[in-house]
Amino acid sequence: MKHTTLVEAVTNVNGASFIGLDTLTEVKLTGGKKNPMQGRVTKRMTGASVMVFTNQNSNGYENMVQRRLVAEGKDPASFELSPRAWGTRVPNMPIVEHFKDGTTKYYLEVIFLKPGKSVYLLDGALIAASDIEGLATAEAGEQGGLENKVHIRSFAADSITELRVDGKAFQ
Repeated sequence: MKHTTLVEAVTNVNGASFIGLDTLTEVKLTGGKKNPMQGRVTKRMTGASVMVFTNQNSNGYENMVQRRLVAEGKDPASFELSPRAWGTRVPNMPIVEHFKDGTTKYYLEVIFLKPGKSVYLLDGALIAASDIEGLATAEAGEQGGLENKVHIRSFAADSITELRVDGKAFQ
């Protein structure tokens, strides 16, 4: 998806919004260059339900973590939002800009509600996750001891195959 299409898709988001997301991402594997599958594995995700947020008045991720802590009977003050490790959030949009090696890339920042269906591909052909050498799993941070973790992810615009916002599909 082009950066301009991504901006068009989320330009009317005000506060928080629920959207549908399909992606095709390159999978980073352990083992470095010695891993014969390195650079050859992709993950196709379809039908994910995610929330995007503009952070106009407060941070949507921080608010969700704190609400879930309260729901679990824990102290919301036990969670402290860390500074962003990379990139710059575009003001009032769920988009992150990242300048690296002379190029600016754009990312959509989302909170997962429902992950959708995922399949792995090796050189474009289906492969079982158990057959992938060096496949690692992502872990959520501590989030103040939260049991029901808030899963936040940033997807490169060029890995998004479709966004569904307010009944309209963007590719």
